[in-house]
Order: sequence, then C-alpha cells, then structure tokens
Amino acid sequence: MSFRVGGFREPKVQVTLDLTPLIDVIFQLLIFFLLTASFITTPNLGVELPKASAKASTTQQRDLIVVVTRDGKIQLEQKVMTIPQLLDKLKAVHKKRPNSRVLIQADRKAYHGKVVKVMDAAKSVGFKRLGVAIQSRR
Repeated sequence: MSFRVGGFREPKVQVTLDLTPLIDVIFQLLIFFLLTASFITTPNLGVELPKASAKASTTQQRDLIVVVTRDGKIQLEQKVMTIPQLLDKLKAVHKKRPNSRVLIQADRKAYHGKVVKVMDAAKSVGFKRLGVAIQSRR
C-alpha cells in the first residue's frame, strides 16, 4: 500500500499573476497618449478672458487666434493690425485653410464694438466656424 502525504486532498496549485506585461502595456499607452495629444499653447498677451462654467473644447486642427486687447488693439499672430489689415490676412488664411476656426480672445473689458467688428470680418471672408475664448472657473 502506498500512502499519500497530507491525506486524500490534492496539493494546492499556486496561481501567480505576472505584472510585467501589464506594466509594459500601461507605459506604452501613456507614451502613445503623450505623443498624440495636441497641446494648444497660447502666449501670455496680457488679456484677461471672461470666465464661464462650461469647459473649453479642444480641437485637432490649429485655430486662428485673434486677440482683442483691453485698449482696443487687434492682434493676429502676435502682430498688431487694423480691421482692413485683418481682412487681408484673414482672406489669405481662408484660401489655405477654409475649414479652420477663428478663435477670438477678447479681454473682458474690451470694447464690444471691436469684438463684433472682428467677428464680422471673419464672417465676411467666409469663415463658418467662430469661437470666443473663455477661462473656465475652477
């Protein structure tokens, strides 16, 4: 007769989970998202944006940013310009990128008429997508 050590129970099987492949996949996903994320950087132009409770949307295509300062100056690509100069520049950009969005960053104390003139200029050139930049409340 042969006797088993430990009685009639079968020996317990040790189950282990190898975490190395899981960690590798997580690092690859992290690197993928860091490389493919589009970061919109805006230079500090001294414009105080109005606050809103809604979150700002992110876009894949590069926006055309027009800044209206507190004292009524209009800036496009960090160059101060007048409304006729803005019209010429917007026409040139519209020929290259007709589907891009014009994003207006107006100071909250900027003259409302200047902002409307910028919006009118963008619409008259043919831009269909206009946006007004806000600063989300935190």
